[in-house]
Amino acid sequence: MDNNSEFFMPEASSYRKLFLIARILGIAVFVIAFLLPACRLGPDAPGSNIFPGWKCASVALTETTALFGKAVTWPIPEPVVLVVLSGWINPIILLVLILSVVPRVSIVRRFMGVIVLISMVGTWVFFAQEKLTPLIGHFLWIAGAILILLPEVLTARQRSA
Repeated sequence: MDNNSEFFMPEASSYRKLFLIARILGIAVFVIAFLLPACRLGPDAPGSNIFPGWKCASVALTETTALFGKAVTWPIPEPVVLVVLSGWINPIILLVLILSVVPRVSIVRRFMGVIVLISMVGTWVFFAQEKLTPLIGHFLWIAGAILILLPEVLTARQRSA
């Protein structure tokens, strides 16, 4: 690289500010998503079942606790596994935020980010199987989580470059 390319590269403090803004914006979007309609069961018609984000999170976490609180038939039905995966996104995002103040565990945060992304795919597979339609709350929930995880991805790329 020539010396002129360094002119276009922001300083580390600019990255930190950008990462902080992404995280704060991500948290705001993530939290707002819980209050909005997240998914709909059935056709788009009056009387269709629409679930807010907080209800979806509650159901998903309930499935997780149900797995450990009762006798489980093996193999666990695929829809239950997919809902449980979906339910773990919120606690993992919370852990990523808590651990974001500890620089030494960046690899752990990145690993958690991968788990979140896999769980997001599991959520979409569940939606497809159960004929659920994602709504604005779901899309904002995903966008908020990605904004929260974005600094982990960008710092990994920055260090490897």
